[in-house]
This record gives sequence, C-alpha cells and structure tokens, in this order.
Amino acid sequence: MAPALNAARFYPQWLQSIEAQEYDNLEIILVDDGSDDEQSADGLSFLTRNAPMSLRYLQQDHRGPAAARNLAIRSSAADYFAFLDLDDLWARGTLHRLAAVLDEHPDAGIAQGLIRKFFTAADDKLYYCSESYRFVNLGASLFRRQVFDQCGLLDESLRFGEDFDLIIRCWEQGIRKIDVPAVALLYQRHDHNMTNGKSTVELGAVQVYKRRLDRMRAHLVDPAIIQARRVSFPDYIGRTVGPFDEGLKEALEW
Repeated sequence: MAPALNAARFYPQWLQSIEAQEYDNLEIILVDDGSDDEQSADGLSFLTRNAPMSLRYLQQDHRGPAAARNLAIRSSAADYFAFLDLDDLWARGTLHRLAAVLDEHPDAGIAQGLIRKFFTAADDKLYYCSESYRFVNLGASLFRRQVFDQCGLLDESLRFGEDFDLIIRCWEQGIRKIDVPAVALLYQRHDHNMTNGKSTVELGAVQVYKRRLDRMRAHLVDPAIIQARRVSFPDYIGRTVGPFDEGLKEALEW
C-alpha cells in the first residue's frame, strides 16, 4: 500500500521493487493523495493504466499520508498489511521474510526489519548513505489486521509523526513486535523528502507525546499490559541514525 503526492517519477522503480518480491496473492493499492499532475501524460492516473491486474489505483483529495493509508486499509480484506512510499524500495525477499515470521509466531502482530538510507546519484546509480538501523518507518514492517482492529487506524489529524503515534499505541496495547535482523526497507533521501529541514516539533513529536499523555490521564493505558510484554519503550521503538550523509557512499546492489 502506498500514499502518493506528485511522485509519479518514482512509480516505475517502486512497482519494480514490489514485483521483485515474487509474493503470491499480493494486492497492491496505490492511493493518489490529490496529486497536481494526475491529469498529465506522465501522471499516476496515466501510468497506472498499464499496471498489473494486482494493482488498484485510488484517488482522494489531498488529506495527507495517514488518510491515504487508512483508505487503503479500509479498501482491503487482507490479513497482512505492508506499506511502501513511492520513493522507497523493498529489499529483495522482504515480504517473504516478514510474512514467515508472522506465520511462525501467531501471537505477534508486527514483524519489523531494518532500514538503510540511499540516494540516487547524478549518474542514476544508487548508493547507500547510512548503515542499517531499526526505527519507526511503516515500510520496514508487516502488520496483521488485528493491529489496526485493536489499536485503531492512523491519526489523520497528524500530517507528520502518524507512524510514530501508531507504534506508540501498539506498545501501549502490548502488541508483540518481532525484530528481524535483515534489511527490509531502502529509504530514499532526496530534495523533496517531507521531513527535510523539519525540527522535532515540526515533525509532530510534541503532538504525539501529548496524545500519549492524554491517554494516560484518561486511564486508557494499562501499565500491566506493557509490563507483561517486558519490552521497554526505547527497545520497542528502536533508534534512528544521524544525518542524511554519514560519510558513506556504498554501491547499492538491488
């Protein structure tokens, strides 16, 4: 599932990344979040006319990535959900690895792999610009439907940090998350990333923590559930890497 806003240039590589998973019974839902270029000859509505039968192209007014992902969730009857932004890629074998973990552990709601940042150079070659790490990014995980039934959908009032808010709610509800020690998501850095130049406040951290505090004050969080899982908040969330360029430029074999 993918939200998209004026990101048609990434579509061919994104679709190739999904098809390379060679995963049977895969339903692909692409939600156009009010792109300005949807009627142009190279816009998503035109590009998707030749899409595989497994891809459904949905459109909505511009309401943000949370609303786009929620539309995709509501539009699907799937048991497992994976998310991939149009400018990112999945490492080969990601869906098989994560699905195998959930199949093996029926009490787990989330299987989460690692992330590596990359960029596209002027010669169109791809290069890693970070080591692998584990942190909040929906594209690195596979979710059971039960997670959204129990914890709710993404908060559509948040334009940033909606993924962080969801994972905090999963931790509060005692959703078991299994960490998979393999790179799942290739996260592309470029000039048009939504998070570029944003402070922690602008990225919604204060709003997210305020929501958690409100739930605690309203006695909607049961500490016994968290204690039963015996997983601390930092261990559940993970830790991000530093700036975009860590001084690393390693060819990406994909």
